[in-house]
Parts: sequence; structure tokens; C-alpha cells
Amino acid sequence: MEQPEEVTDWVEVLVRDFQDKLTHGLYEAIYQLDDASVDALMEGQARTCVSAFTALAGLQTPMDLDAFLERMRTAGPSRIEIRREGATIYWREQHHGECVCPLVRRSVVRLDPKLCMCGAYWVQYLFQTVTQTAVDVETVTTVATGAEDCTFRITLKRGAAVGRQTA
Repeated sequence: MEQPEEVTDWVEVLVRDFQDKLTHGLYEAIYQLDDASVDALMEGQARTCVSAFTALAGLQTPMDLDAFLERMRTAGPSRIEIRREGATIYWREQHHGECVCPLVRRSVVRLDPKLCMCGAYWVQYLFQTVTQTAVDVETVTTVATGAEDCTFRITLKRGAAVGRQTA
């Protein structure tokens, strides 16, 4: 027997609220951990987020690096300003003072600078997943530390292919 729509909606809201409270509690505990532990957890979170994002944005893999950079200017939840100078890419996500993390936007997770570790790993794994290009990512500015936007300096590694030994 099928449930009436109002019962189904009420149950979905209840379950979502429960999940949000659990997630909030977990992140509050994560924020209390030492940096190395937080780093490991944020790396795992970023891998999961990249997987969801590539499916949501319809990004094909593998994709040519230049085609990927062009696509990313419009594929995400915010406008991304991208400037490439040889092996260095300057990546500025225009957030206008608001964190792009869906958990923060929905007020499930408190914005904390430790969450920015996830952002840097997200950029790294996005490059590795979509373009099969190995990169180093340095966080330059973030909304969590008071900036209007999140900015990353991305350096293409020599040989740049993921999973291949380079000389």
C-alpha cells in the first residue's frame, strides 16, 4: 500500500533533519581534531564531493586540460576566474563572501578555516579525475578566513599524468 504524499514528505523532512544533525555533530567533532587528522578527513570528503560534482556537472573523463579549464569557468555553482601562466594556474572562485560548500550553505556545518582543506583537495582531485593531470594546490585566500573569494595556485607537476611514473 502506497503512503499518502503528505506522509512521505513529512518522513523525508524528518530523515533529512536527522541526517543534518548527525553531520553537524560530526563536523563539530572533526574541527576539534589535530590538523593531521582533519587533513585526512577533508581529503576523503573532497574525493567524495568530486565524484558527486563531476556527475552533477556532466564532466566527461578524461578531458583535455584546456577544454576542462574552459568548461570550469561555467560548470560549477560559482563563476571561476582562471588564468594560466605555463605550468601555473591561478583559480579564483567568485563566492562574494559566501562559502560554496553545500553543507555550509544549508547551515548544516559551521564555516571554519579547517573546512578549506577540503576545498584545496577538491581542486586537486578534480584535476586528477577529469584531466588525469597531477597537480599541487596551494590555498591563497578563502571565505572562511575573511576573503570575498577562494583562490588557489595550482602547479602542474612535471609529466603531469596521474598514475604514471615520471623521470
